[in-house]
Amino acid sequence: MKSQRAPDRSVKEPRLSRTHPPVHLAPADWQRALRRQFGRDQTFGLENRGDQPFFSEFVVVNPQSKTSYRVAIRGLNAGDNYCSCPDYATNELGTCKHIEFVLARLEKKRGAKTAFAGGGVRRFPSSTCATTAHARCTSAPDRTARRP
Repeated sequence: MKSQRAPDRSVKEPRLSRTHPPVHLAPADWQRALRRQFGRDQTFGLENRGDQPFFSEFVVVNPQSKTSYRVAIRGLNAGDNYCSCPDYATNELGTCKHIEFVLARLEKKRGAKTAFAGGGVRRFPSSTCATTAHARCTSAPDRTARRP
């Protein structure tokens, strides 16, 4: 009896053009997808500076340019995370290649699916967030919203 192979779950997303937006994506979604694509292709260095394996503070180092940026991972959605790079500060997309690089690396770690299934964890005790060590914050700024 011949054994059946499990279907390949590593379906690759089609490569996006940097110059020609696809007709099926809004411009902001195209730009987020480009950053995801570019970030996942990088060979940056990564160091976890926090005490948690997933929702933590990281340093991303570009060995070619010798630049480093601080990245805070708090969830999978646009606007959940933070990066100190100029692109993140100005693009109003809620992501950048550094955040996408870290997320891609974290998604490959054991326990990632379970950790990210919860949606995200905040560690900011204040009057607007719960005071437990790992509480979800409901007052996070929406980085995807357009400013007037």
